[in-house]
Amino acid sequence: MLKIVDIRLKEVEDRLVDRKITLDLDMESKGYLVSVGYSPAYGARPLNRAILSELLNPLSVMILSGRVRDNEVVEVHFDRSHNKLHIIPNHEASTTDDLGMDVDNDLSDDEIEVEEMD
Repeated sequence: MLKIVDIRLKEVEDRLVDRKITLDLDMESKGYLVSVGYSPAYGARPLNRAILSELLNPLSVMILSGRVRDNEVVEVHFDRSHNKLHIIPNHEASTTDDLGMDVDNDLSDDEIEVEEMD
């Protein structure tokens, strides 16, 4: 099963090759993906979903927020206390978007005003 995890992670890295982003997962992280990505009934089929939800989705958010940039190595560790993967950001979140406009990343629901439509 660990070989299948390595194959799937290689596929993820192939998707990141244009950005020159590489992944550095420790053995505990791979073991975690094995445990959540295997089912006696379905075999390794849940692995793709686990990689998507545990690794790709959070990594995408970090790339979009500027916490991971092109030409970098991304370290991924297993967080035992929260029983999930922890992607270590290389930078603080960006406070401007691609157009140079300020972005407020800390809006709470109380701060959002909604105008009612007639």
